[in-house]
Amino acid sequence: MRTQFVMSELAIGLRRNVTMTIAAVVTIMISVGLLGFTLTLRSGTHRLQQDVLNQIEVSVYFTLPCGSSNATANCSTPADQANVQKILQGLPQVEKITYISQDQACARFKEEYPDNPDLIKAAPCAALPSSFAVKLKDPRQFPVIQSAVSQANGVDEVTNAQHLFDALFHFFHVLQIAVLVVMLFALVAALLLIYNAMLVAAFSRRRETGIMRLVGASDFYIQAPFILEGTVIGVVGTALAILGLGLGRLLIVGSLSKAQLLAPFGAVSNFTHALVPMILLGVLLPAIASFVTLQRHMRV
Repeated sequence: MRTQFVMSELAIGLRRNVTMTIAAVVTIMISVGLLGFTLTLRSGTHRLQQDVLNQIEVSVYFTLPCGSSNATANCSTPADQANVQKILQGLPQVEKITYISQDQACARFKEEYPDNPDLIKAAPCAALPSSFAVKLKDPRQFPVIQSAVSQANGVDEVTNAQHLFDALFHFFHVLQIAVLVVMLFALVAALLLIYNAMLVAAFSRRRETGIMRLVGASDFYIQAPFILEGTVIGVVGTALAILGLGLGRLLIVGSLSKAQLLAPFGAVSNFTHALVPMILLGVLLPAIASFVTLQRHMRV
């Protein structure tokens, strides 16, 4: 009987404040959806960063070999290359060393620019340097490798491609912060709507709650319909946010899979890892907001 009464009061409250209820549901949906998007973006960015770091190699380029037509005073010799290889092999940060000859560098260059014959003609194989491709155990140790061999005889340049991705990672970081700020504003708006909805509901049913208090009903029994009302708002808004995020993932995952660089953003685990925080935020906060509002109201 008590459960039936609580549920009937819940239905009455939702119907009576339908406009405010819908507004609160939509705002909860937006705030929780933004949280899910931020967490998904964060997981995808972390995966992308790990993939990029694992693929980045350090390139130790040598000057042109002594005796070649384009050789300079700082030309390199086989002894210079052997000395650099020995230095690299003695570094604990190095995992693997691969020698790339001028002919191999020329073949790679032609593979990378098959549709640009003018560029290939402008860069003959004799002008391309040999190099070592160095795989590091931790790509962040690049400065150690650079300082160890950059001044060695025959070395022209020591580079890696990490700086090319720094701007991309910075963009994702700024995007996460911006989305979080918008989410916080939306969440505050949702909580204020729930707060106002509970006050309106409590005021409109003040006569019923007064009679219940006179006949000895407990505070929890009186407050239960109101708290459930806030909880229902949170559950519906969260469910819609999860549904929207899931549909969004399905719509874009095909496109991301074609773009190898952005493929980590389409991982299922990015979505599943965001579910628990979304549910906790979307369900518990409205219920707590309803409870706090009613506790304050019941003291009046």
